[in-house]
Amino acid sequence: MQIIGEIQSIIYRNEINSYTIAEFETEDESTTIVGYLPFINEGDTIKAFGNFVEHKEYGRQFKVDTFEKMMPQTLSAIQKYLENGNIKGIGEALAKRIVKKFGEETIHVFKHDPDRLAEIRGISITKAREISEEFIQNWEVWQIVGFLDKFGIGAEYAKKVFDLFGVNAIEQIEANPYVLIDITRGVDFRQIDKMALDLGMNYDNDKRVCSGIKYGLIRITYNGHACVLKDNLIEFVISLLDVNNENVENGIINLNLKGDIVLEKREKEEYIYLANFYKVEEEISLRINRLKNSKNIKYIKNIEKELKNVEIHSEINLSDKQKEAVKLVNDNNVTIITGGPGTRKNDHNKNNNRYI
Repeated sequence: MQIIGEIQSIIYRNEINSYTIAEFETEDESTTIVGYLPFINEGDTIKAFGNFVEHKEYGRQFKVDTFEKMMPQTLSAIQKYLENGNIKGIGEALAKRIVKKFGEETIHVFKHDPDRLAEIRGISITKAREISEEFIQNWEVWQIVGFLDKFGIGAEYAKKVFDLFGVNAIEQIEANPYVLIDITRGVDFRQIDKMALDLGMNYDNDKRVCSGIKYGLIRITYNGHACVLKDNLIEFVISLLDVNNENVENGIINLNLKGDIVLEKREKEEYIYLANFYKVEEEISLRINRLKNSKNIKYIKNIEKELKNVEIHSEINLSDKQKEAVKLVNDNNVTIITGGPGTRKNDHNKNNNRYI
């Protein structure tokens, strides 16, 4: 269902993801709305889509799935919108003078006849044009929410999109919808891919293929991997995008030339990394080697004798393997202790007084 009304007050807002709780007034009632509402301020008029729910503690609320921000519908709403600092340089006093002067024409003046704002005491021609431009930019920002919603991308991502691309976000997304993958990680690639195809992108478009390759490389990081066999990646992308082997090979070449990915040969096999993950791996390797070749300032002479003293005073009995591990740590700056989940690599078993 949908309700149309005005934001009376903001009760709570998460500044990171724009999750908002607000008092909302329609023609019929005042209610509380909750949901992801980026760019929303007191005095704004919105059309909210969602359902009424019953909160255990706070009672009846309207849970917003998505919304459309509308131009203020009444003079009081217009004045409140201007008073709340939505337009830089307009405060409470100036907002009142503007609305009093132009009345029902206020929005038309902002959008189509900004020089008339200079008729107001305190507004120069330069300032009039600046505040008109900001008003129009704000309107462009409002459109982002509705644009993303058409493709099933929630309002919670709208602020991230705007922060990255600014008021030209829609044009940039229409040119290459796959830029959303790095922003809207919770959205399925196929959803963004459908969006691109609906906007007219060809199946074998290089942007589409390269984005599919990068998505495949992102997917493998979810399982803790930094790279993947080239052949496995190609097979995944062919299945994902319904393209041929040549398309994917060309995409890999292009991404490699641009420095977005790194190819590494290991004997007869070839692995592919996202460039930033490869750099991280290089840095880890560099630091491990530096540490390995540094002076061992923790070395303890007569380690076996010291271990026996520890066992006596702590009532801990180490196994031969554990003693071997301690000696390795003593002799080397870098020691890697491995073992699958549940092998208690760094845990203390109180039942048998042994560190495992």
